[in-house]
Amino acid sequence: MNGGERGEHPVNGGERERPILAVVTSTGEALRFFDGLTYDPLGDLPVTAQPHEIAVDQDAGLLYVSHTYRSGVYTAPGVKAHEISVVDPYRREVVDVLSLAPEEAPHGLALDPARGLLYATVEAGPAGGGAVVVVDTTTREQLDRIEVGARGPHWFAITPDGRKGYATNKADPFISVLDLTERALAGRIPAPYGTEEVAVSPDGRHAYASGMALHHDDKGAGRPAPTLIVIDTATDRVIGHEPLDAPGCPVHVAADGRVLVGLVRSDAEGRSRDGQLAVLSAGRRTPLLTAPAGQVPITIRTTPDGDRAFVANLRSGTLHVVDLATGTVSTVLDIDPGDPDTTQGAHGIAYLS
Repeated sequence: MNGGERGEHPVNGGERERPILAVVTSTGEALRFFDGLTYDPLGDLPVTAQPHEIAVDQDAGLLYVSHTYRSGVYTAPGVKAHEISVVDPYRREVVDVLSLAPEEAPHGLALDPARGLLYATVEAGPAGGGAVVVVDTTTREQLDRIEVGARGPHWFAITPDGRKGYATNKADPFISVLDLTERALAGRIPAPYGTEEVAVSPDGRHAYASGMALHHDDKGAGRPAPTLIVIDTATDRVIGHEPLDAPGCPVHVAADGRVLVGLVRSDAEGRSRDGQLAVLSAGRRTPLLTAPAGQVPITIRTTPDGDRAFVANLRSGTLHVVDLATGTVSTVLDIDPGDPDTTQGAHGIAYLS
């Protein structure tokens, strides 16, 4: 891993007077930057192959960007990558590239700024089974790896106190629970059809996950009814399944506790159709509104005050900006539109206020 001290970052300079929106294009191998209020383009930053997700360090003014594959996708990977890029979004430059080798295919990221720790999921490979690796954000050195009991952990989220983490597994019938104090696998939460993104509520009481049923039985019961899994983080038990109109992929919790789910739609032949953003209330999780999205929504983020949502659409290569008071789409940004059968045109999102 390339270590080194942090450089100086313009945390109080004029460059931070306006918010910045950053969006990954995996196919385009770049980050695209926009003014966070007007959405005027600010420029592009080329990065190494197939960037995926972003973790934001608001205080340091840095982004951590995972690079999962050099070629291919999760279901048909080619050469796997092993890097995390450290990006200064205000100068729009890569300030460091962390090599996790011999770890492979980092994807989901979670940041514990209080402890200066970055967590990244990695797939099984030369270093061992599927795991979450722990990186010191000051020295940028890998401190540990925590095996999750699955080959391909994907997304990861931690509780606000930094003591517990949840790793979802697209192709395994459980969510892995990690004790981050002991750095050990603490349990498994049943999720029979696999799970995509996981998110934890701001009060730390609940975790939420959904999935696209990658391994349902077409010859038997068929595709299961799509639901949002609700987990009690005190007991790590599933306490509810909230019905969804279509399979969910990204899950995000706004600062006020509203739960946002990206719904992935397809036609009878399995071809992608435009998806939706579903918003559920905090607490009772009653449906509040739905909004249009593009094909295969993959990541959702919100502004700190929760007035807007950003939905990255993998196959459409677009980003929808949604007014969360009305459910209307105010802006659609072209990130990297192309062939919907091959494009991974919009992926990770960061909003720096």
